[in-house]
Amino acid sequence: MNNSMKKISMVFLLLIAAATIYAGGAKEANETTANEAPAAMTSIDDVAAALGVTTQELTGALGKPSLGAPNFAEAAEKLDVDAEKLEKLMMQLMGGEDSVELDPYIVTLNGVDFELTYKMFSWDELPADVEYERQPIQEFTIPEGDVRWYEVVYVSTGNLNWYQAAYLAQDAGGYLACMTSEEENSFVFELVNDRKYFSFFDENGQHYGIGIGPFLGGYQPEGSVEPAGGWTWLSGEAWEYTNWAQNLDDGVIDKDPRDNTQPNNSADGQPIMGFGELNVPVPTWGDYTDSVGTYGTRGPTKRYGFIIEYESDPTAN
Repeated sequence: MNNSMKKISMVFLLLIAAATIYAGGAKEANETTANEAPAAMTSIDDVAAALGVTTQELTGALGKPSLGAPNFAEAAEKLDVDAEKLEKLMMQLMGGEDSVELDPYIVTLNGVDFELTYKMFSWDELPADVEYERQPIQEFTIPEGDVRWYEVVYVSTGNLNWYQAAYLAQDAGGYLACMTSEEENSFVFELVNDRKYFSFFDENGQHYGIGIGPFLGGYQPEGSVEPAGGWTWLSGEAWEYTNWAQNLDDGVIDKDPRDNTQPNNSADGQPIMGFGELNVPVPTWGDYTDSVGTYGTRGPTKRYGFIIEYESDPTAN
């Protein structure tokens, strides 16, 4: 048996053993054999269960996605579990033995170059486990008098990051929606004013149930003064109108006792933006970690949509 097959067999055995232990600590009459496929790791909860730890313990040991790839040896030590087992289970959750992280390379989005390590997909190349719905095109005349068209993309699997969404928007002939007036912002928000487009944290957790919504087309060029410096629209339009979330502390719309005024660069690296940052769907903006939602990576945090803006009617022949 070659090394590759040994590794695969080891993963299977580890998964089977972990599932058995978690299910009840003892083998049942219908015990799994080494020849049967292991239970699929479809969520961070599955991995935690297979390791015999809580999801909160696992995510805490792995660290924030903004800190980059996790150190599995350190995480395993914190959890008192086998490091190889932890890594194998996480790799299965990430989509198997192959990682989608690449060496740094330049991706051009609407004329702007970004150095990235994320795999990009056109609409024709999207993996089968990215599930999405493209909503009907909506037309709106912005205050300047120009007509724009908007398409909401609902990503029910939540597994695309800002750059991957921006690449798809460009592939469709547009860009992530860029808000240059209160009227435009209000119109676009109403297209996604639904909880399904927002990822809400646990109200009992460290983020007090705030919601992160669909991606918008604002970004911070590398080297910008944090937290508010350099913000730019992918469209190239002037950055004049803003609608950053402001601290409310009202216990209803804003249940976070911390100052939640945006942008705040709270994760020491939040160069992209979207709707959200309060406890209900809101038209305000927050700055976010750009790796969150990345296809094929770890972590419980997902992003459920983005809005494409077009300068010409995409339905016209």
